[in-house]
Amino acid sequence: METELNDKQLQIMDKALEVFAEKGFDSASVRDIAQRAEVNVAMISYYFGSKEKLLEAIFRNHTGNMRKKIESIIHSKTHDPLEKVDLLIDTYVTVIIENHSFHQLMMREQVLMKEGPLYTLIKDMKTQNRNLIEVAVKAGQKAGLFQKHIDVNMLAVTLIGTVNHFFSNYKFICQERHTKPGKDSDFDAESTEKLRSHIKVMFKAFLTYGISNKK
Repeated sequence: METELNDKQLQIMDKALEVFAEKGFDSASVRDIAQRAEVNVAMISYYFGSKEKLLEAIFRNHTGNMRKKIESIIHSKTHDPLEKVDLLIDTYVTVIIENHSFHQLMMREQVLMKEGPLYTLIKDMKTQNRNLIEVAVKAGQKAGLFQKHIDVNMLAVTLIGTVNHFFSNYKFICQERHTKPGKDSDFDAESTEKLRSHIKVMFKAFLTYGISNKK
């Protein structure tokens, strides 16, 4: 059962994320976070125990919200399998845009991460998301809309890898498109819409290949 976070905890977590994103987890200190959040170090210790536990709390909060959104789409009875694919793609891109600092931090930390509590949380999250995508794929197969042999792992890699590459290279992409990049949290709407559309076309082509072409 998830424990509800109070306003002070959410404030600390929000400011800690800013500090972690700016300095990196290892370089950020609890004192840095306390100053940014305008609280004392003892309060951070009281609520979270350590810097590592604070990062885990941030991770649980962000990924928990994402999982709830994905579950809501997967288990919806008002959308067919292809509509669910569109909604999953829209949701993933939107969550990245709205929580860009968090995803930048997690991408960077995963490269340096050794096995431990956070590593296990990330592995479990990826497994859960992969399983949810598999549920959506199987529903499409059962309805006769998707091809029978689909590598769900590669499907997830295609989605996550494409979106991560887009946002990691956003300024370069804007230069190529002759558009002016905004702040990291204010992405060009036209570029992100092209990203969504591209992934949707790619997914539908892959999921229905050999079915949509049948006479």
